[in-house]
Amino acid sequence: MTEIDLKPFLTLRRHLRIAHHIPGRVRLRAGPGIVKELGAVDGKALERVLGALDGIRDFRANPQAGSVVVEYVPAIIKPEWWETLIHGEETAAVDLLRRLLEHELAPAVAAARGE
Repeated sequence: MTEIDLKPFLTLRRHLRIAHHIPGRVRLRAGPGIVKELGAVDGKALERVLGALDGIRDFRANPQAGSVVVEYVPAIIKPEWWETLIHGEETAAVDLLRRLLEHELAPAVAAARGE
């Protein structure tokens, strides 16, 4: 597997916080600084990734409110992963994301690449 550049993830996560979370549904709030960073994000690739994830039921963004709601299957996407990925120490977040990209998220990565 080709090494994936995690810098965009690390940049974006600095602007996110978990506003509300129950297993199966998480609301993320984005700080105003995220707008500048989103220019580097390929929206179509993000849609392909989310569509390829078995564990994502729905994904809704509300740009005016600066929030994103993700409905997911807790048996596939562990609720504790959100805390680690968004609020965890950078090393823990990177380690978890690398593991997920190599295993659980591998089909989504292939979809994002158009493979």
